[in-house]
Amino acid sequence: MILTAAMKNDLEIYERAAHAWWDGSDRTFRSLQRVKAFHLAELERLFGSELHGASVVDLGCGGGLLSVPLAERGASVIGLDRSPRSVRAARDAAGRAGVSKRCRFGVADLCGSPLEANAFDIALLSDVLEHVSDPGGALREAARLLRLGGRLYLNTFNRTRRARWLAVALAEGLGYVPRGTHDWRLFVRPEELRALAAAVGLRCDEVLGEAPRICATLRAGALEMRRGASTAVSYTAVFTKVEVPA
Repeated sequence: MILTAAMKNDLEIYERAAHAWWDGSDRTFRSLQRVKAFHLAELERLFGSELHGASVVDLGCGGGLLSVPLAERGASVIGLDRSPRSVRAARDAAGRAGVSKRCRFGVADLCGSPLEANAFDIALLSDVLEHVSDPGGALREAARLLRLGGRLYLNTFNRTRRARWLAVALAEGLGYVPRGTHDWRLFVRPEELRALAAAVGLRCDEVLGEAPRICATLRAGALEMRRGASTAVSYTAVFTKVEVPA
């Protein structure tokens, strides 16, 4: 089957396959589960004890793969996603983990949430920007929700030929990621991200490269990630809210 342009960035994957968010035997989200485990470890390394007791908003939370573990670590989390079935899966996972009181979810557009401004210590845009047509709007909403001094943690893909080949052609072609998940034209270059963030009062603290662990990925049948020097494929960025935009 030829993958047409209309089928790329197929957000309905998350609605159709929502039952599989926490199912390690289903290949739909197996790679994303591994990637989120990597990002969770990065969050613990970057924020440490700040996570305990922190108020966190997870924008584009999906099935709660970051929200629920952060609540288990003592954070108070609100997760938002456009997919009702994914939100239901996240609520179920929070219930199973016994953290429903600290981890709540709602259906909302991440570029225009109903949440109160200046209310959160940490905002997450993890593996989200590559799926939205208005990355500046997503950053603006994250900045609105953060208190002054609050931190934004973000992961996304770089818009390069290498990322197009590895993250789309190879990862989807080999079945590590469902076909149609990504449209490389929506990927965001780090310099573009910095400019968009600065425009909404977010200071870039660091940009960190990510890379697949090839041998571990082949053994696991799912993507395994490591920290790397290059941002040519995917990267993490951390920001601090330093001003309230006019």
